Amino acid sequence: MTAGVAGAPSRGAQPKASSLDPVDSNGRSLRPAAVAKRNAIIDAARRLFLADGYAATSMDGVTAEAGVSKQTVYAYFGSKQDLLTEVLVVEADKVGVPTTVGSAQDVADLRRKLIALGENLVSALWRPDSIAVMRLVLGEAFRLPELRGMVSETLPKRLIGVSAGLMADADRRGLIDAPWPELSARMFVGAMMSFVVVDGLLQVELSAPPGPTQVEYVVDSVLAAVAVPR
Repeated sequence: MTAGVAGAPSRGAQPKASSLDPVDSNGRSLRPAAVAKRNAIIDAARRLFLADGYAATSMDGVTAEAGVSKQTVYAYFGSKQDLLTEVLVVEADKVGVPTTVGSAQDVADLRRKLIALGENLVSALWRPDSIAVMRLVLGEAFRLPELRGMVSETLPKRLIGVSAGLMADADRRGLIDAPWPELSARMFVGAMMSFVVVDGLLQVELSAPPGPTQVEYVVDSVLAAVAVPR
């Protein structure tokens, strides 16, 4: 049996899965009872992936763990890769990266919005189960090309896009001087993700998360780089 992912919860843990507008394998919208069954399958797959690893987990194992028939599993997910992808989508939804945060009224408001984005990212990802999922998915992403795109789109690019949009709007209105808002956003997101990678993913034991002072320093450093020349 393949070793489980470090920091993974026991199989007894029952995190509730959810995803936006869930559908079956044919793209049909699901009724509430069917959504609950689909979520149970995702939860079962998540527990097995973390406990045994992706390679050692079988669709038969997921079927038994979820307490449903194999036909039911395949009605919702065509393959084990589809299940892993959905586990990633559910995890990304927990981070709660918004599609937009609105316009900043002034530089102080821009600072508050960026701090909130950074703190939300850290609070959502700084948990043993979230770190375990990221380790699992990143390990498989190098083997599954389709998963690489999903990893990129569900968190880093989403966060960069929101931050870049916020900065581009502030630049247009003269609040900051950011001719390359995406690069400025990457400075912010890269600094925040460095905490997750260096102090989370690469550690045996999860260390203390960055505190408010550290998040504020990152934001203030980014804003200093795009301050309007006086």
